[in-house]
Amino acid sequence: SGPLAPTPRTRHPMQADGGGRVRRRPRRIFVTVGTTSFDALVGAVSDPRFLGPMGRPEFGGYGSITVQYGRGEAPPYGEEGDGIEGAMERSAYRFRPTLRPDMEGADLILSHAGAGSIMEGLELCARSLPEKEAGKDRTRRKRLVVVTNASLMGGHQSELAEALGERGHLLVVTDPADLVQEEVLRRIEDFVPVPFRGGDGGRDFAALVDGHFGF
Repeated sequence: SGPLAPTPRTRHPMQADGGGRVRRRPRRIFVTVGTTSFDALVGAVSDPRFLGPMGRPEFGGYGSITVQYGRGEAPPYGEEGDGIEGAMERSAYRFRPTLRPDMEGADLILSHAGAGSIMEGLELCARSLPEKEAGKDRTRRKRLVVVTNASLMGGHQSELAEALGERGHLLVVTDPADLVQEEVLRRIEDFVPVPFRGGDGGRDFAALVDGHFGF
């Protein structure tokens, strides 16, 4: 595994500026590939055709992106490196003991289709804002977008992600290359997730897994 980097503190989305006025913190994107590698996803989210639009207000106006790239190739701006693509702050790391602070601090999570990452992402999305408030301002609700990796999974995790996508809990992108298309980025910005209520111990999630695998 790679070196461990300090995990940044999660800040409240509303912050006071020097004059005491309350302002929103820049919106954040977090990308995770888990413990393996997913170079196609890392490459897509490092592409100016992704970073440029995502920094514009009509696509969410994101101000930073953090990429956890696992055992794969580091993004173009370097291992454990920081950089700037226009107004988008960028950072990357290989592994950390836990990804939860980064997932909690993100407004948009782009994840591989591992069941553990999906379940944690859904939990955080459901907790991000009460449903009755979230409907008034969709930009305030955390979103989970699952990007499937057909070359790695053999299809089972893809089926699970698609089943959750059909229920409106997350958005599925079946090809990382699609992330450089503005039509897909518009779908991501317009997506309003249905909160996933997994119950005690994630029983709903377990039932969905059992149904797909015939247990």
